[in-house]
Amino acid sequence: MAKHMSTKPKPFCFVLMPFEAKFNDIYEYGIKGACTDAGIHCERVDEQVYLGSILERIYSQIDKADLLVADMTGKNPNVFYEVGYAHALGKNVVLLTSVAEDIPFDLKHFPHIVYGSEIKTLQTHLTRFLKHLTSDESPDQAATKIGLEIFRGSEKLSDGNVIITVGNYRLGGHFTLLNASTRTYARGDFRIAVIAPPPFELARAENGKLCSVTKLQDGSYLHVLPEFDKLFPGAATSFSWYLETFGPNPDEFKACLRVFSDAGLRDFPITIRRT
Repeated sequence: MAKHMSTKPKPFCFVLMPFEAKFNDIYEYGIKGACTDAGIHCERVDEQVYLGSILERIYSQIDKADLLVADMTGKNPNVFYEVGYAHALGKNVVLLTSVAEDIPFDLKHFPHIVYGSEIKTLQTHLTRFLKHLTSDESPDQAATKIGLEIFRGSEKLSDGNVIITVGNYRLGGHFTLLNASTRTYARGDFRIAVIAPPPFELARAENGKLCSVTKLQDGSYLHVLPEFDKLFPGAATSFSWYLETFGPNPDEFKACLRVFSDAGLRDFPITIRRT
């Protein structure tokens, strides 16, 4: 019997890495080999023909990519910035390095591979990561795998259509995070960010500490909250955040809480309405 040929397009993987000769075999045999084994098309920007600046092309390809692979070896500042931009867009990024210390502490909870000097090791482990990331997993399955739920009072944000009514001064409020999984989340295993439209360029956590902020391509801002302490299965913890602006506040706007973890991403859309 003839084998059925799929007409479904291959996922696109964009590769972020230094453009140095010593990385050529890592890219050609380790990364490209893994992508071929996983049924994925991959490219670096230096392989593409395009008009405009290289930075514009990199940003557009990050936005277009289904997933990304980034080699952090050598702590290249351009690669670090591009990875931060990809994470802000909610992209799945597999981090690679030949030296474990080259992946910063804040990124160690994201999927990463330490390959040393063995390209075969890189190809084998990366193939497994890529097949997992491109599997046909439903959003419900992904949510179950992450297992973190957020509540505003008795309302579960994942139920959708949650409207948060606030006063004029502070836009945000108190929330509860529940670990509904069977996994123990250690400190740094996940992060939560608030995504809000302009003019909300600042966000503070409950201790008044400013959140780190990244401006996204659509003009919205991603505010990353401080790390949470260890969260055991079935345990819950409270947290607060508040948006601030120096411009006029809209009466109503859409926002989102985004969970980042090594099990994937999960978004909790909300509506904030002023009284």
